[in-house]
Amino acid sequence: MTVQQQVPDVSGIRAERVVVVSLMKSGTHLVQELMLALGYKIYGQSRIPQENRPMLGDETRDRVVRMVHGDQAADALRAQGEEAFRAGADQAWEALGWAWQQRLGMPLVNRYGAQLTHTEAVDQALRRTSGTPFSSTPENTCWIVPELDIKKVDGKFIEEWTSTGEPRILFMYRDPRDMVLSMVNFLLGKTAKGFGNFSEFQIFNNILAAKGSLEERLLYALSDPAFPGSGDHERMLWLLNHPKVCTISFEEMVGARGGGSAEAQLDTVRRVIEFVGADADPEKTADGIFSRDSFSFFKGQIGSWREAFTPRVEQLAHERLAKALELYGYQA
Repeated sequence: MTVQQQVPDVSGIRAERVVVVSLMKSGTHLVQELMLALGYKIYGQSRIPQENRPMLGDETRDRVVRMVHGDQAADALRAQGEEAFRAGADQAWEALGWAWQQRLGMPLVNRYGAQLTHTEAVDQALRRTSGTPFSSTPENTCWIVPELDIKKVDGKFIEEWTSTGEPRILFMYRDPRDMVLSMVNFLLGKTAKGFGNFSEFQIFNNILAAKGSLEERLLYALSDPAFPGSGDHERMLWLLNHPKVCTISFEEMVGARGGGSAEAQLDTVRRVIEFVGADADPEKTADGIFSRDSFSFFKGQIGSWREAFTPRVEQLAHERLAKALELYGYQA
C-alpha cells in the first residue's frame, strides 16, 4: 500500500528560494519588479541588470565552489587568496546556474548553442551536482523561467518540491491573444532593446519582417506551431491546477496603468506576499511594479488584441486558441 507523504506547512515562513514560471510575453517584468520589491535577487534568462542578480556571501561562495569542483580544488583555490577565490566562486556559480537550467528542462542548446551551454565547467557542474537538491542553490534568489515542462524537469527536483513544499512556485500567464500580439511586436524589434538573444528569435524576426502587414504576421503567428509561445498554455496547465502553485495573471498584476484595476493588483500582490512569507506592505509594494524600463516592454495593456485583430485574425485565433481561452477563464 502506498502511503501519501505529508508536506510540511511552510506558510508564514519566508521562502529562501522562489521559482517563477512566467510564460513568454505574459508580463515577466511585472513579477520581476514584485520579487525585487520583496527583497529577492533575480536569476533567469532575461536581461537582468548586475545590481539585481544574486550576491553571494562567503559561506555560499564556499558551498558553490565545493559542489562544482570538490573539496580539494576548493581548498587549493582558497589558498590563492581572496580575490582569486571570489573570481573562481563567481565562475562556479555561473556554471551551476546553467546546470540547473538544464535540470529544469530549459532548451538551452536551441536558444544559446552548445558552445555556451556545454562548456567543460558547465558539464562538470551538471555531472557533480546532478544529485544535489535545489535547496543547495544560493539563498534569497528568485529564479525566473519561461516554462516548466513537467515531462522535462529533473525528477529529483519534483521529488524535493512535492515532499518539502520548497522552492515556492509562482505561475504567471496572460490572455493568449494578447500574448500572440505582444510576441509579434517583440520579435519585430519594437521593444526598447530589440528582441532578445534566443537564437530562434532571429528566424522569426526574418519571417515576420518579410510579411507585408500586421494581419499577415498575426495569421502566420497563429498558424505555425513552432512560433514562440505556441502551445505554452496547454503545456503549463499542470501549474494552473496544482494546489501548491500560486497562480497570477497579467490582467490581475498590471494595475490601472495597464488597463486593469488597482484593487485587483493590490489583492494579487497581497496574495504573493503571503505565499512567499515576505514582510512587506502590500500597498507600497504594488505602487512600484509597473515599469516601462524593462527591455521587453512595449505597451503593457490589457486587451490590445481587440484593436489589432482583423475579423480574419480573430476567427483564426478563436479556432486555434479556444481551448486555452476556456481553460484559463478568458472569454472567447
